[in-house]
Formats: sequence, structure tokens, C-alpha cells
Amino acid sequence: MKKVLLLITLFIGTWSVNAQKANIQSAINYLKDNDIANAKKMVDEATQSESTKNNAKAWLLKAVIYQAIATPKEFMPQLNFILNETPYILDLSAANALKASEPNANELSCAAYKKSIELDPKYSKEELSPLLSTLVLVNFNQGITNMNDSKFADAFRVFEFIGGLAAADFQNIWKGNGQMDTVFANSKLYQANSAYQIGKEEEALPIFEECIKNPITQTPDLYIMISDIYEKKNNEEKWTEVMKSAKAKYPKDKRILNNEINYYLKTGKAEQCIAKLKEGIAAEPAKADLYVILGQTYYNMANPVDKSGKPMAKAANAKELEGNALTNYTKAAELDPKNAYTQFYIGLYHFNHAKEATDEINKETDDKKYAALVPGRDAIIAKGLPYLEKARSLLDAEGLNDSNKGMYKQILQGLMQSFSITGKTEKSTEIQNALDKLN
Repeated sequence: MKKVLLLITLFIGTWSVNAQKANIQSAINYLKDNDIANAKKMVDEATQSESTKNNAKAWLLKAVIYQAIATPKEFMPQLNFILNETPYILDLSAANALKASEPNANELSCAAYKKSIELDPKYSKEELSPLLSTLVLVNFNQGITNMNDSKFADAFRVFEFIGGLAAADFQNIWKGNGQMDTVFANSKLYQANSAYQIGKEEEALPIFEECIKNPITQTPDLYIMISDIYEKKNNEEKWTEVMKSAKAKYPKDKRILNNEINYYLKTGKAEQCIAKLKEGIAAEPAKADLYVILGQTYYNMANPVDKSGKPMAKAANAKELEGNALTNYTKAAELDPKNAYTQFYIGLYHFNHAKEATDEINKETDDKKYAALVPGRDAIIAKGLPYLEKARSLLDAEGLNDSNKGMYKQILQGLMQSFSITGKTEKSTEIQNALDKLN
């Protein structure tokens, strides 16, 4: 995320100082010496004194001093402003040193600005705008830094503060300022995103819904995050509504399409999933993973299981569906021959068919008929073995890890049983030893 370029020169309107405003003058004198601590002490007294507590300039000076305290020196090493036509430079290292005693300096600065404007509604927007804009932009950049550091709770609070600055209005001080409109809109989006990242989805959703109506904050990710919240709520109607809007706005965006595919996969809506996968393949015909998922979808349709994973009766058109599965697995292997998963699924396809053939053979009581069925079964095994062996070699080269260890175990089990059934005892024992070491 890009940070916003900061405004660093601030202007404060001139005003005369009389005897009753001694604390204000003292604060100014301390600022000349860059003594932020004593300047703060004097301005705090000025805003509490009966003679100056309703002085708009005193509150404005307090706002700037507290702003300096809250502004991290990493973003701005110094804060420049002009007072009575005299330039002042506040060293933010010195100002930041007071932050421990004023942890709410940001909020106090904002309150001081509001009080100043309340006391002098006709105060110049041209003079206040750079001050307040810098307050916004420094905090915006801090929020971005927090997000980039995955400190989403901190980021949420910063963007929430910026939202408060926007809501404060300050006499429409930013009206017609396109840059600030963008900053405020994105701040809302990032506030919602921060809440989403830390699981506060109920807080994120209404802000997201506001962002989705703003042309400034339109991104595919916005729609995906909103749809994810509705998916977790099991609100299919709202999920469908959001995704329909997303498709209309971003018809070629692959993230939107992948989001649909994943949703239909998770919800078991096979027909819709197939349609979206075919749409995805049309957009990315060289993406092997899509063919693998499409193959799996066809195969699962042919061989359904119940919620506990127990096999159910095969689909009436199981042969056709399984044929479609193999076609897509084969295409994936052509596109990415070094993908262990594509090799594994083709090998598994043939292994499962060999298992079905073995089950039928074992039902046969006639020795001649039994013997006649064996070559056909062995031919199926022979088709699958090269794929299982290649999948194993690819994983051996890749190295085992938590994500592929389960598949590797299945590959070894398939190889061991295939060699055992076909009478290749030596190879079967070798694989069994490998399995024992894996466990």
C-alpha cells in the first residue's frame, strides 16, 4: 500500500497578545527555544485560565502542540508552522518524548481544533486546512504501517480515529478536496479490512457495505471479503447478491471466479461448480489446477459419499462422469507433467477401478471365470502404476512436508497393494518397508 505524501508546512493566523494572555505568550517564547514541554505547560494553563479559556487562538496553539506530540518522528522529523509571520520549527523527537504522559495526544489535538473552531467559526479554512490535513495524513500513514506489520487491531483504532476526524466536519474544511475524499474513503475500507483480519466481522460488515456504495473504494477484494462474511453467516441469498454485483463489475477478474468455484466446492453444489470451473478454464486454458479440480468434481459426482464419508450408490451415469474425470486429469498432466497431484489422481483413478475389478473377481466361485477376469484387472493396474511411481518420484525430489505427506502415504499404499495383487512380492515388500519408516 502506498503512503500519502505529507504536508509539512503549517500556518497559524497572527494575533495580538496582551497582558491577559501571558501564558499564550510564554508558550510562544518556549516554542522559539524548541522547549515543547514548557510550551505545552503554558498552553494547557491558558486553556484552563478564566481569562483565556475561551480564546480560539490558545486552543489552536494547543492543537498544534499536541499534534506534534502525537506525530511520529519517523514520518516527519520536524513540524514547521508560522506564527505572527515568524516561522517556528518543532523538533518532533522532543515532542514525542512527551507522548508517554499524553497517550491520547491525537484525540486531544482533534478536540482542541474543534474547540478553536467553535470559539471562532469564521476562522480561515486556508489556515486550518493544512494543519488538519497533516493530522489526517500522518495518522493514515501510521495505519498503513500497522497493516503492513499485521498489527490490525492498532490499524483499526487509527482508521477509526480518522473516521472521527472526517465526521467532525470542521465547517466542511475539506469540501471539494479530492485527495482528502480519497483518503477518507480508503481509511474506511482499511478500517473494515483490519476488523475483518482480526475476526471482528460484525464490525467490518456495515463499513464494508458503506464502502461498496462508494466508487472510490471499489476493488474485487472488497466483494470477496463481504461474500466471505455472508458465507460464514450461511446467508446464501446475500452471498449470491454480492457475487452477482461483483461479476457485473469485474466480469474477467479471476479472483471473483475462484471465489465462486471455492464456494460451490465447499457447499457441494457440483453442477454450479462445474459451470464455474469451465468458465475459469475458458479464461485460463493453461491452468492445470482447474482441470484437476474439475476432474475431482466429476469423480465425486460419480462416487458420492454421505456426511460421514461412507460410500453411497454410484450415480446412474457414473461411467460418463468418471470418463470426464480422467479426461481432465490427463489434460492437467499434459499441461504440468511435473505436478505430483496430477500424476497421483490419474494413478488413483486406475487403482480404484482395479479395486472394483478385484472385488468382482473375489465374488466369482468358478475357477475358470475367476482366472479369465484376472488379466483384465492386472491390465488396469498396469495403467495406473506408472502414474503412481512418477508421483512418488516427484514428491521424493520435492521433499516431504505437512502438505504432501498424506498424499505420499496414499501413493505408497497404492503401490504396495498393486505389486502385492500382481504377485510382485519383492517390490511389495520394498514399498511396505518405506511405509513402515514413514509411520
